[in-house]
Formats: sequence, structure tokens, C-alpha cells
Amino acid sequence: MRLFYTDASFEVAGHPRPNIPFLCDAEMELVSAPNEYLRYVATVKGRTRSEKTWRTYGNDLLEFFAFLEGNDLVWDAANQTQIAAWRDAMLERGCKRSTVNQRLRCVDTFYDWALRKGITHTMPFSKDEVWVAKPKGFLAHVDASGGRFEANELTLRTHKSMPKFLHLDQAKSFLEAMTPHRLRLMGYLMLLTGMRREEVAEFDYRVLPNPAGRDPDKQVQLVLDPDLTKTKGNKERFVMLPYDLAVTLYHYFTFEWPKLNTAHKRLHGQETTRLFLSEEGEPLSLTGLNNAFRKVSEKTGIKCHPHMLRHTFGTYELLRMGRTMTQSQALFWVRDRMGHSSIQTTEIYIHAADPVSYTHLRAHETDSYLVCRLLLE
Repeated sequence: MRLFYTDASFEVAGHPRPNIPFLCDAEMELVSAPNEYLRYVATVKGRTRSEKTWRTYGNDLLEFFAFLEGNDLVWDAANQTQIAAWRDAMLERGCKRSTVNQRLRCVDTFYDWALRKGITHTMPFSKDEVWVAKPKGFLAHVDASGGRFEANELTLRTHKSMPKFLHLDQAKSFLEAMTPHRLRLMGYLMLLTGMRREEVAEFDYRVLPNPAGRDPDKQVQLVLDPDLTKTKGNKERFVMLPYDLAVTLYHYFTFEWPKLNTAHKRLHGQETTRLFLSEEGEPLSLTGLNNAFRKVSEKTGIKCHPHMLRHTFGTYELLRMGRTMTQSQALFWVRDRMGHSSIQTTEIYIHAADPVSYTHLRAHETDSYLVCRLLLE
């Protein structure tokens, strides 16, 4: 079983539909039911507009159908015991419980869709009502579920882990060790604004604000317009740039970026609006960014991946805003800056911030927004 993706020659109703995943079996024959479902996910379903989501669905179904193929099982005749065997096989391979649950839910929704479409009359999943003791958050009074929800019987019990973040002195040491300069700039964007690695890697210079004439004592608003630059879910939001970081980014754009853009034009025959490019003028990939973080982790002894810098921002920003706002106001502020869809996602930073004392925050409060002066040295 193998996974492929459509190119621009694949059309739906006359419109090109590239990057839709599809499965082929060992004989390189198309597997009709999951492929029809993946087309539905990519072209019909309104809540799955991201190509990254399509890839996730494709990989999850690949895992399941590869298991079926390897065990001579037919998908519309599979039973709950056989799917449980697939679950256990994933655990034996060392897959995380959260990953196993994600794949089970994906396959569950595939069967639900197939049942509604009349493609199958088999539903090898059943639901069980689960009671969960939920902490009394600040929105607990509007939760009507009473702690009850329906769970797939095959899913595993998991515990929500605390977000991993760095103390500011660790974050500074880590970023100081990053080279070249543009890579360090990308790290500071994640640390000081909470932007995601994808948003930073595909940052478009057209949304970069010019800091000229602005108050050096105030932050600069950066509007992430999804029509120009990548955001999760194509949602517009704004983040706040420390003035010194805004100046340094604009300096990079004015004096370093044009040389990289020239190299890009030489390679591809046209200019690019991507702000961060390699020395050869190529757009920086997520794999390349992850590898760069891994090398700096090995060099410094400080284990850090790109998302940890985003978590560091969320933790310290919640503490910082909590000094002048109520907890609910601070949470909504951080939610909007980080682009979370749900306030419950932002609430994890309440627990992450607990070990960070306010004394520690006051001692580093200046650093948290002016640490980027290091870039100017």
C-alpha cells in the first residue's frame, strides 16, 4: 500500500486540485473507497481546508489499509477485534497513545462517512459514554456537558501533557548559538511573538511593518494576513513585535534579503516574496528548520524544537499580561496572539506558568521583550 498526491493536472469540476492524497495497493491499483473519502475531505468538507490536514488523513488511512492488506483483510468486512489488533500493533511499534487515538478516530470517521454514503453497512466501532472530572476553569459555568462525552471504545486513555518551554535565560543561550543570522531571526520571531514554525518559515515580506517613525518604547503590530502569508486555518490575526526586533527584521529585509532574492531569481527565473531564504536562494523547509534546531540542541546541550519557543512565549506572555489584567482577559489576549481556536487550548499555559515565580518574571521582564537587542551587537 502506498500514498501518492495529485498534481495540478487533476481537476474537479474544471478546477485544478493538486496535493490531494490517494492510495494504491501492492498491485498499484487505486483503492476506491478511501480515495473517494480523501477527495471528500479535500474538496467538500468545510472544516478540512488545510493541505496539512489532508496529508494527516492520508497517512492515517495508509496505516490502516496497509494493515488490512498485510493481513488479507477487507475493509468493509473488518470487525472491532481486528481493528483492536491494529491498535495493539501500533503500540508494539512504539507509537504514542495520542497518535494511535488520532488514527482510530480518522478511521472511525471514514467508516461513518461510508455508512452514510451507503458504501458499506458495516460499522466496526462503537461508542461508550465517558465521565470526566474536569477542573473548574474560568468558563466552567458555561459547560453544559456535565463532564460527559461519547468516546470510541477502542481509543486509549491518555493524559494531557504540560507544554514544554524554556526559561528565558535558556532561550537566550539557545538563540545566541543559532547561525546564520536569518535563522536566529526566525527563532526570535517564534520566541517573542508566538508565531508557529510554518508561519515563520513561509513568512511573506509584504506583511512586515516598517518601524520608521514609530515609538521605540512601544511594540509594533504585525498583521498576519492569510491572503499574503501562511496562517493556520487561514485566519487573520495580529502579533506584537518588540520594536528592536521590528528594526532588525527590516534591516535584514533591506540589506541581506535582496542578495538571497537574486539567488532565488537565478535558480527559478522569478523573484519571491518569502522573507527567509537559504544562502542558495531556496525557501527554507520545515525539515531544514527542525534539523537546524537539532544541531543547536546538540551544540548547547539545551534541548529545544521550534514549538518550544512558541510555548515559551505563551507561558511568559500569560504571566506578563496577568499582572495588569484579570486571568480571563489575559487568556483571551494570549489566545488571540497565538491563533488558538479554543480558549481551552490556551488554558494549558496556566499550569505551565505555575512553576515560574513572579519574582523570576520581574527579574527577566525586560529581557522578555528587549532580549532581541542581542541581534544588534
